[in-house]
Amino acid sequence: MMISLPTHKAGWNRAAVILLVALTALWGFTSVVEGKGINSKAGTTGFSFLKLGVGAKAIAMGGAFSAVADDPTAIYYNPAGTINLSGKQFLAGYHNYVLDMQSGFVAGTLPLMDKHRLGFFVDYLNYGNFTETEADGQPTGNDFSGGDFLIGVNFSTHLLPELSAGVNAKFMSEYAAGYSAEAMAVDLGLLYKFKDGRTSAALSVNNLGVVLSGFSGGDHKDDLPLSFRTGVAHSLRELPLVVALEGVLPNDNDPYLNVGLEMSALQPLYLRLGYSTFGQNYKTNSNSDALGGLSFGFGVDYQKYQISYAFMPYLDLGSSHRVTILGGF
Repeated sequence: MMISLPTHKAGWNRAAVILLVALTALWGFTSVVEGKGINSKAGTTGFSFLKLGVGAKAIAMGGAFSAVADDPTAIYYNPAGTINLSGKQFLAGYHNYVLDMQSGFVAGTLPLMDKHRLGFFVDYLNYGNFTETEADGQPTGNDFSGGDFLIGVNFSTHLLPELSAGVNAKFMSEYAAGYSAEAMAVDLGLLYKFKDGRTSAALSVNNLGVVLSGFSGGDHKDDLPLSFRTGVAHSLRELPLVVALEGVLPNDNDPYLNVGLEMSALQPLYLRLGYSTFGQNYKTNSNSDALGGLSFGFGVDYQKYQISYAFMPYLDLGSSHRVTILGGF
C-alpha cells in the first residue's frame, strides 16, 4: 500500500493536468467564438447532413473521435483509424434528430491481405413530411418529403509501424420535392500511435470533392462542407479514463473545439461526456443556453456486442438521441 500510493496519486495528478489543459484551451476558444457574430459563410454549403456526425460513442464524447478511432465510425472521423480495428466488425446506428428528422449509419470493416483493411458504409437522413404551399403561403393540399443518402468504401493501411493512413471514396445524393443534387468526394486521414501505447494523434480532411449536379438543374452548385480535423487522445495509465481533444476547421463556419471523456471503471458499463464549442451556434439567449454544446451517453458490453446511447440537446430546436450496436461478423 505504501508503495502503490505515490503511483495512484501521480495518476490523479496527471489526469488533473490533462483535464486542466483541455478545459483551459476550451475556455479560451469559447471566449473567442462568443466574441464573434455569425460567420458570413454559414449556410453557404450543400449536403449539410455530412456535418451531423455519426455514432453514439463519438457524439457522446463531443465529436472528439479522430484520434480515438476505435470502432467502425472511425470511417467518418478519420479513415486511417480502421486499420487498428481487430477482426471483422460492423456497426449500425439510429439517430432521432430534431423536427421529426431521422438518420442512420451502417459500417463494416474487415482485414484485407493481412496488412490492410477494407470498409463499407452507408449514411442517410430523412427530413420527414412537409406541407406544400404556394408562393403566397397558401397550402396546395399536397405534402412532400426529402432526404440525403451516401454510400462509400474505405481503405486503410500502415505506412510505418506507428503511422497509418486511410482514404474514403463516397457518392452522395440529396433530394426534395422532385429535385435532387449529386456529389462525389474523398476523405483522407493519418493516425499516429505513440510507442507508449496510450497516446495517439490524428489529422484528417473530409469531403474533398466535386458536386456533379445542383438542385436548380442549372450552373449553380453549392459547395461541399469541407473540413479539416486534428486531434489527440490519451488513455491514462493509472486511471480507466480516455481524454480526447480535437480542433475542426470547416469551410463554412468558424473553427471549433471538441473535448471528450470516456470512463471504463464500471465495465461492462462505459460512461461518456463531451463538449463542443460548435454548440454556440444553437444559443438564443434562453434559459437553456448553458447546455449548448454538451453531450453525454453510455455504452454497455453484452456478450459479443456493445450497445451505446448518446444524448445531445439542440436547445430551442429540440434534442438528439442516438443508439448504436457494435459487434463482429
